[in-house]
Amino acid sequence: MGEVQDEIESLNGRPTSSDRCWEAIRRYLQEPTEDNRQDVRAVYLTIPAHRRVYVLGDMDLQDIPLRKLVTDLGEPVGGDGPIATAEMHREVLEYFQAGDRGVERSRELYGMLHADDPQGTGVPAITSNERGNPPSEPPERLDLFVLRNEFPAPFFYRGQRYPTVLHGYWALAAADRSDHDHIRDAATVREAHEAGGRVPLRPEWVLVRTAVMAALLRAKFTQHSELAEALLSTGDARISYTGISESPHWTDRGPREGRNWVGRLLELTRAELLADRVVHEGG
Repeated sequence: MGEVQDEIESLNGRPTSSDRCWEAIRRYLQEPTEDNRQDVRAVYLTIPAHRRVYVLGDMDLQDIPLRKLVTDLGEPVGGDGPIATAEMHREVLEYFQAGDRGVERSRELYGMLHADDPQGTGVPAITSNERGNPPSEPPERLDLFVLRNEFPAPFFYRGQRYPTVLHGYWALAAADRSDHDHIRDAATVREAHEAGGRVPLRPEWVLVRTAVMAALLRAKFTQHSELAEALLSTGDARISYTGISESPHWTDRGPREGRNWVGRLLELTRAELLADRVVHEGG
């Protein structure tokens, strides 16, 4: 459960258990009191056990300094190790102080090398959920449903008019021209999707499908300014595109399943739309 909770916190731009542990360590470095040491202990124990060895980023000592620090005086480290002493705690404090100076130098270096990264805390992720029975006409009031591939927004791509991204995707996937036209002209998204799943697909479609999806999303949003504004309103947020109708290649289904390629391509399209304004129009 701790690992799942950390994943949720990370996706929403909030501190994980490892982040909170480092915050407690820094407080202890500033004021090495028993209360602050106990705070380090409490947070350290919330880190999933199999991840504790990685929290310090030390390939040699792993989390041994932390295990020593969080062990009360007179108790064996890790339950069967050496007895914790005041001298041991002082050595751990010196370890962190030396490391903190190195971390600060590294932070300054990477701050310069990564100057193009945003500063401050991350923007919470936006989740685009699949909806049952999507409308065949655009709703009067637009919301983030515009991000969905089933959203009705007719657009042109390579001389063909497609009612939705899903119509275009499955029509272009079809190996036979007559199947393409049948899918393109399907009355609903569901009909287009199911028809596409039944016909023979182009050879090596799996190798080109991501590039085709990128092109379709680009066409959709560049040909509908109101949809482009809705996408741009998401700022720099990570877009989690969920659902069960589309392949796990396209959707976000948690840390162990789903590649979220539609979400990632939406972020790319958003960046391209903004680049047209910020870089290209600005000269």
